[in-house]
Amino acid sequence: MSIEETQMHQKEALVQYFRAGCKPDGAFFPGMEVEHFITHADGTPLDFAGVQSLMQAMQQKGGQPIWIDGLYMGYNRSAYGISLEPACQLEISIMPQRSAGALMEIYNAFVAMLTPLLAARGLRLWAMGYHPTRRAAELPLIPKKRYGSMDRHFQKSGHHGMKMMRATASTQVSVDYFSEADFIKKYRAANLLTPLFALLTDNTPFYEGAENHAYSRRTEIWMDVDAARCGVVPTLMDQDFGFAAYAAYILQQPLIVVKHGEETQDAGGQNALQAYGPLLQKADIEHILSMFFFDARLKNYIELRGADSMPPRYIAAYLQLVTAFFGSADAIDALLGRYAGATVADITAAKVAICKAGYAATIYGRPAAGEALWLLGLVAGMPGSEALTPLQALAAAQKTLWQAGHHNAPGA
Repeated sequence: MSIEETQMHQKEALVQYFRAGCKPDGAFFPGMEVEHFITHADGTPLDFAGVQSLMQAMQQKGGQPIWIDGLYMGYNRSAYGISLEPACQLEISIMPQRSAGALMEIYNAFVAMLTPLLAARGLRLWAMGYHPTRRAAELPLIPKKRYGSMDRHFQKSGHHGMKMMRATASTQVSVDYFSEADFIKKYRAANLLTPLFALLTDNTPFYEGAENHAYSRRTEIWMDVDAARCGVVPTLMDQDFGFAAYAAYILQQPLIVVKHGEETQDAGGQNALQAYGPLLQKADIEHILSMFFFDARLKNYIELRGADSMPPRYIAAYLQLVTAFFGSADAIDALLGRYAGATVADITAAKVAICKAGYAATIYGRPAAGEALWLLGLVAGMPGSEALTPLQALAAAQKTLWQAGHHNAPGA
């Protein structure tokens, strides 16, 4: 089979995977992931063996173990899974639910189950954007082959890969799309909103072991990790953007690691064409997609990655904002109309401005403080809008979580 034919087959496999993700119109079920740091009472980070022991104690209350590279890495339950990010960040991944409220019920139950286990071990759980007590270089990676390869790759692709992998934590929300046209609208809106999401959820009171005084540190870090696989897909605003354009961009970029079954190895600069044959399996596609870390990432749903890890009531507010906005065709159209003509460069400039000036920034030609209030006002009258109060208060005061002193996490 020729190179051109292999490329065609691979692209079509990804397009079919994306199409299979289209949900019935009206069937909107958001999902969520939240990352946390765990330390001893004195701020010393809990090491890999300690986190493994904690997760095993958690699993005793129900769950199936996850083994990767021969090591215990977490467990899955029917409604959620527990796993580890590169430097022992503890992540809960909650399966799609009927509403933001249903997601929060599961998350709050998880925290309630975890709290006594932490107390018995003299441990503390932190939900914030950057590690509260250590510099990134002081945080070792867990012994997972994928993370070792990523660490080596990011040392060459940018300046902040070490900080991103070892010392950041996020809140990620997934939203459904109903068709390719619906995906295009939602995906463009998600990228346009990333600077505002970063501002409203900015929760980084500490940075590199010291008190922080800068805005949206996690956003700043992600902007200098790997330009080819982070930020915004370059073709986002092209007239022909859609599933095929996203697939084409992904497939032409080099992978970081190649995975065949349970075997993981460095990609050595190979792209998907070179590393895989024309007949991509579902597991191959999911691995290829996982090698890219855009602000909004396409799987068989849209994953929003712009928010810091936060305390529960702010997670609830952010969830309400996201689900209310992306559940409303009118709200999406209003945003796309408001920012009509915005380019990929404009989105990047808006992120830079937020990192420099916070609420005093200018984004898309407008004051960021006013845009945050406009966005919150757009969804304020929708069901569940009482959950928005914490974010509304921050936006009205033009303060971040850390400036308002509201950064304390579960277990604090």
